[in-house]
Amino acid sequence: MDLTHIFVNNMKKWRKNMGFSQKTLAERCDAAHSYIRQIESGTGHPSFAFIEKLASALNVEPYKLFYDETTAKSGLESESVNAIKIDFLENVSHEFDIAIKKIRINAAI
Repeated sequence: MDLTHIFVNNMKKWRKNMGFSQKTLAERCDAAHSYIRQIESGTGHPSFAFIEKLASALNVEPYKLFYDETTAKSGLESESVNAIKIDFLENVSHEFDIAIKKIRINAAI
């Protein structure tokens, strides 16, 4: 499933969980009802600022609108999270080494 479909499915799910119609969500986001309909049909593409409005109106963290439950259920998420952790730790370690070298150079001057 691509990111657009994940976003649209999550948006609909959270909207329905809140008991909102498209019109109610549009009002809470200060947007036209037709725009919400376009987003949910996949023809409208919201900006990051509007995604923040949607998340706020739906009382959910923005990242949850992009969260793929099928990946999480299949166990692929933990592999992805572990890969991100390893990459992060490698980058932090590299940056730390650079900072130590700079400190040593400055101390020698």
